[in-house]
Amino acid sequence: MLTKPFTRKEFWSTVAASLEKRVRRVVARWTGTMRDVSKQDRAEEALRESQERYELAMAASESGYWDWFVPTNQYFASRRAYEMGGYDPDTWKNRDDFKTRINMHPEDFARWEAAREALFAGTGERLAMEVRYIVRGETRWHSLQAICRRDVAGKVIRWTGSTTDITERKRAEEALRESRESYELAMAASESGYWDWHLPTNKYFLSPRAYEMGGYDPNTWANRDDFRAQIKMHPEDFAKWEAARKELFAGSGERLAMEVRYTVRGEIRWHSLQGICRRDDTGKVIRWTGSTTDITERKRAEEELKAMESRLRQAQRLEAMGTLAGGIAHDFNNILGAILGYGEMAQRGAPEGSRLARDLDSIIIAGERGRALVDRVLAFSRSAVGERVPVHVEGVVREVLDLVSGKLPPGVTTHAKLHAGHAAVLGDATQVHQVVANLATNAIQAMPTGGTLRIELAIERVESPRAATIGGVSIGEHVVLTIADSGAGIAPGIVDRIFDPFFTTKEVGTGTGLGLSLVHGIVTQLGGAIDVTSSLGSGSTFTVYLPRSGDAAESVDEQESALPRGAGEQVLIVDDEEPLVQLATRTLEELGYAPVGFTSSSAALAAFRADPQRFDALITDERMPEMSGSALIREVRQMRGSMPIVLMSGYLGSTDGDADEVLQKPLSTRDFATILARLLRPETASPRAAARPRKRRARGNPP
Repeated sequence: MLTKPFTRKEFWSTVAASLEKRVRRVVARWTGTMRDVSKQDRAEEALRESQERYELAMAASESGYWDWFVPTNQYFASRRAYEMGGYDPDTWKNRDDFKTRINMHPEDFARWEAAREALFAGTGERLAMEVRYIVRGETRWHSLQAICRRDVAGKVIRWTGSTTDITERKRAEEALRESRESYELAMAASESGYWDWHLPTNKYFLSPRAYEMGGYDPNTWANRDDFRAQIKMHPEDFAKWEAARKELFAGSGERLAMEVRYTVRGEIRWHSLQGICRRDDTGKVIRWTGSTTDITERKRAEEELKAMESRLRQAQRLEAMGTLAGGIAHDFNNILGAILGYGEMAQRGAPEGSRLARDLDSIIIAGERGRALVDRVLAFSRSAVGERVPVHVEGVVREVLDLVSGKLPPGVTTHAKLHAGHAAVLGDATQVHQVVANLATNAIQAMPTGGTLRIELAIERVESPRAATIGGVSIGEHVVLTIADSGAGIAPGIVDRIFDPFFTTKEVGTGTGLGLSLVHGIVTQLGGAIDVTSSLGSGSTFTVYLPRSGDAAESVDEQESALPRGAGEQVLIVDDEEPLVQLATRTLEELGYAPVGFTSSSAALAAFRADPQRFDALITDERMPEMSGSALIREVRQMRGSMPIVLMSGYLGSTDGDADEVLQKPLSTRDFATILARLLRPETASPRAAARPRKRRARGNPP
């Protein structure tokens, strides 16, 4: 209401002022609003840029991310997270959508949720886990990394994290694991172990098999220094191995191979090491990998093969020498046969006490010494002929002990341990006596300044065959004779020659060199073996293995006073040596037989074929030029199978005659008398002679 009138000018002036105030208020309000909008826009722009940067960073890392605002249950996932999980974009509005439509493997989702709930209930911030997703029918591995934010009360209000596809890495790890497993299986199948040394980090890896082979506790080596400190390689071999490795590293090569010794649980084991190195661009070694294989059995087999080859060469040499010696002995036996035979005849006609009788005695003694020498040669050549009977070995050894004990040099003592009881070997008592006596004599002679002679006898059962210095030890029970001395020992260079005939280390005139060759021949003939161990300055030990043949019966000594005589039986004598035929004929005539002698085996066969019932017995030599004694016997057996036959020779070799008796020349008058009596009149033979089995030899085997 107007209190006073206004002029026109005053009215419009008042209106204008009022409008101006209103406009100013409107402009002020609009300006403030504009200022608020600009501030909000800048904040939103900053947020958008931050989100873009985060998305770009996540995209660059090939990862996706999520954000769960717990109070409102809003759930956000990046496009990369949708893509990696195999979802349509923007399908999750809240956490319930996420739980309902999650493609995570059920087992892994249960683990993830349990771990998250435990984290929320506690005070921690972070959680990491590798889980599986089923994406378009394919299993994919994701690495989840999450962090939570809490309010002042500790309650989680935000849960944010990233997801990264690690499928290729997991596949690579799986492939590597499978590769390692395959390699380990292959190494296990090959019984080998392997190592791997990464030089830049000094890390050292060893497979379980390598630990086992080296005798180490598993996983005790972390680096190369541990390896060097605990290595059980033989010091000499380790020095060689390290020197070769350093030389390889300093050069440009790749591989190194060496056979070395390890001491594993107190036993020497041989390993074959195969190493390969990898270098960087400058040629510096950055990796050293290899395998180790236990070759102990192979090395032992190689050593055994070398020993067997050495023994084979020795056996071949001895066999050749034996063949030569046997051939010589055969001819020498024929000569001795004539000397001894005619000498015995002349003795019977010489006046007792006359010079002629004394001279004939000397001839016979010399002939017997020659026969003993031939016996030694034949024993070495394994061509001696003798009847095999059970021999009480302990009794023979005690006889030898009695003999040597009375003639021991000053300072030499004996120590005997005989525990063989009545165990017997199938052979000849005289030959067993020769083995023991020769070994004992050699042992005593090896101790000129004194020492101890140790003789032991025991029973040993061998479960598996093995090679010895001479021959091989077969499966079964053996009578084991051990003769040892504490003398000078045998030099390593001559050990393989000590069994050669005529080889000796004694002074000229003090030995023939036939002692050990005789032992070799007899033991081999008896199917036994000999082991020799020796050390210079510490003595030698000879161990003889003889196959046991039950127990020996009590011996019965019987002196046969008179020679058994014939009753006019006709005996066919065949020998290519005329003097021996004449000698045998005269000897048999004096014994009461009617001998018919031939120097030709063909002529003798013709005479027998003309009248097979004419002759009562056949005595034939083996080695004859036209037809051997074995061949003659086969022809005679075809015509008269029950014909009593005696085969004799100074060297039988590998005869295969089917004779009733096989005897070694030269034969004495007593030999002829007792053999023919046993074959032609067994009822009149002495009990001891009658009980003896006829000597029958297997075809193709030496006597």
